[in-house]
Amino acid sequence: LRTSVKNRAENLMIVDLLRNDLSRVCEPGSVHVPKLMGIESFATVHQMVSTIRGIVDPKYTAIDVIAASFPGGSMTGAPKLRSVDILDDLELGNRRGPYSGCLGYISLSGAMDMNIVIRTAVVAPDRLSNDEKSWEVAIGAGGAITALSESDDEFDEMLLKASAIKKSVKEWYNNESTKDS
Repeated sequence: LRTSVKNRAENLMIVDLLRNDLSRVCEPGSVHVPKLMGIESFATVHQMVSTIRGIVDPKYTAIDVIAASFPGGSMTGAPKLRSVDILDDLELGNRRGPYSGCLGYISLSGAMDMNIVIRTAVVAPDRLSNDEKSWEVAIGAGGAITALSESDDEFDEMLLKASAIKKSVKEWYNNESTKDS
């Protein structure tokens, strides 16, 4: 991951997008990158991570920062707004639900901590079934496609990212379905 030209280019594009987004609402010269292309390891995946920070200009609020930053470049690519239009066409107008949205908090002091919702599962009662144990499951996971991408590799990466969520949903379902047995 650390030596992948494709992954490094992808991460740098995201960093550049977010630096640009934050520069619209932060004090001039305050946007900086204290961590660039670090590798964080988790139980099921290794992730390349960069941190972008800035000091918000007092004339803006936390909501302005969110508005300036979304849609998230890690979910859209560049150019962001055109990419969203293309994704909407490719996804046939299907809504993503919380996947690729934003989750976090804004305190009364204006401090906030947000992230982009990735690798998600939405589990809801099956609307077309009268069976109380029938569920609809939508799993959100993806990968970035760049000029250096290999389609099979991207598909395999997406399946890998979704596999831990799929396993968790199966475990939940197995526990749920045996409760009344």
